[in-house]
Amino acid sequence: PTFTIGGACASGNLAMREGLRDIQSGESLRSVVCGPPFDVSPADIHASAIINAVVIKPEYQDRPEEASRPFDVGRCGFLYSHGAATLVLEDLDTALKRGAPIYGEILGVKAGGNANHLPMPGAENQTRVMMELMKTAGIKPEDVDYVNCHATGTPSGDLQEVLAIQAAFGSHAKNLKINAPKSMLGHTCWGSPLVETVGALLQMKYGRLHPTINIEKLDPAIKLNVITKAEDYQIELMLKNSFGFGGINCCSLIKRYKEGK
Repeated sequence: PTFTIGGACASGNLAMREGLRDIQSGESLRSVVCGPPFDVSPADIHASAIINAVVIKPEYQDRPEEASRPFDVGRCGFLYSHGAATLVLEDLDTALKRGAPIYGEILGVKAGGNANHLPMPGAENQTRVMMELMKTAGIKPEDVDYVNCHATGTPSGDLQEVLAIQAAFGSHAKNLKINAPKSMLGHTCWGSPLVETVGALLQMKYGRLHPTINIEKLDPAIKLNVITKAEDYQIELMLKNSFGFGGINCCSLIKRYKEGK
């Protein structure tokens, strides 16, 4: 079947969940999951500015590459950008038979809904989705070594995500490697979960983490190991967060694929 998933900025992960379900149920051998570009309009930008979601500070109008500042103490909203990504999901036998390059093994995708206000995320539900995902996949928090954050650069959103990670992972949270791809890519909106998953899979493949850029001063409330300089590190098991307006929360768990194991 061919269909469209609508879940705001969690749409890509939600589509991945549906593709995975089709394969697990035996309805499909292969799912092609696409995160298309968001055709942003002046009305979209105006509406986002009204709810204080996008960067409108004049000092960044001529320096847009510095405007997206997740986890920085001076973050002031996200920066719209264009991008798209496509993932091909298959069961292992199907992928091996056609000699497909395998970038990772999806252990599960979990979704939940709840928020305090349309643009205001809720850490409690984000925590619940992460914890249920790990439980369903049979994974302990300490098995996860890397979190690819949703982190859009909004003052409340970044902090709520950090609080959710701390609550979901407990004492292990301080050991996690985390970064924010939107610091370099901006916010590709509906496609962002898949665009950023592709980036995370490439980090996993090449054993190198990208930095979270534009952090002049890390927000002292962000008490996690935020990667600010590129570093060599082999990701074994990653959690990818994607959170949409209205409390549409969807997270995925992806394990590094090891041939023959």
